[in-house]
Amino acid sequence: MHFGVGLPHFRRLASTEAIVTVAQQAEALGFDSVWVSDHIVVPRSAIPRFGEVFFEPFTTLAYVAGKTRRIRLGTSVIILPYRHPLFMGKALATLDVLSGGRLIVGAAVGWLAEEFEALGIPFAERGARSDEALKVMRALWTEAEPRFEGCFFRFGQIRAEPKPLQKPHPPIWIGGNSPAAFRRAAEFADAWHPSHRPVEEIAAGARQFKALAKARGRDPKSLEIVARAPLRVITNGDAPEPRPLLVGTPEQIVNDIGKYKEAGVTGFMFDTYYGNPAVNDQDLKGVLATIEAFSQSVRPRVQ
Repeated sequence: MHFGVGLPHFRRLASTEAIVTVAQQAEALGFDSVWVSDHIVVPRSAIPRFGEVFFEPFTTLAYVAGKTRRIRLGTSVIILPYRHPLFMGKALATLDVLSGGRLIVGAAVGWLAEEFEALGIPFAERGARSDEALKVMRALWTEAEPRFEGCFFRFGQIRAEPKPLQKPHPPIWIGGNSPAAFRRAAEFADAWHPSHRPVEEIAAGARQFKALAKARGRDPKSLEIVARAPLRVITNGDAPEPRPLLVGTPEQIVNDIGKYKEAGVTGFMFDTYYGNPAVNDQDLKGVLATIEAFSQSVRPRVQ
């Protein structure tokens, strides 16, 4: 299974020191990837959820790339309509090259209407804009002289170098839990990337995703399902009641991962300081303790 860790680049832990410490510790412990999320601005209504400080994702991953050597670097998830896809494609290709081919592109359409309004992007167009953005970036990454003619983006007679180091392009993971998201994942993605969803809902979504992919002539067995979920490993004391999945003793978490595997999940991106009241209070020491305990006491039993 693939196991990744979210970097503390938002909420109260956000700092250069915390980002680098978690990235380097995750790499040393053998995790597969580290991840950043994406908000350009935080509307007042969302401050209780995200905090006021939110490091920009591309810049953060570029910095982390220079502080690590092996671990993969992912976006969970980049909001496709927020930026022009020519810029996104160029920035992501550059990051893939500079990192030695370590990028994973998690992407989705977005949901925070106030942020769309602040950025001057029509909220109702986010799905159509996202589909075009994915096509634009794929053209940018794979064509010597990219061309595109869509409703929102049109260009030709251009060059865009460097191309990504990974061929034909970095893995694409599509987030979202709507019929449109399943269709988008089936068309564009190497993985469906549900975020903070009940395991029963993931199981139902996995069936829809793979059925749609098969209908498009794709091999469902080649596709991954990587869930984003809160994680807290408790080695001293008892888990809270009622106990959320993936919050508990190593034995409980091993059993929880078994439930996810039965639902079709092939990997995880863990939030250790965000996403559930049982993890929201974790300080940097607690985050590091959780990823160390997972690496030593859980991962060897679930691979």
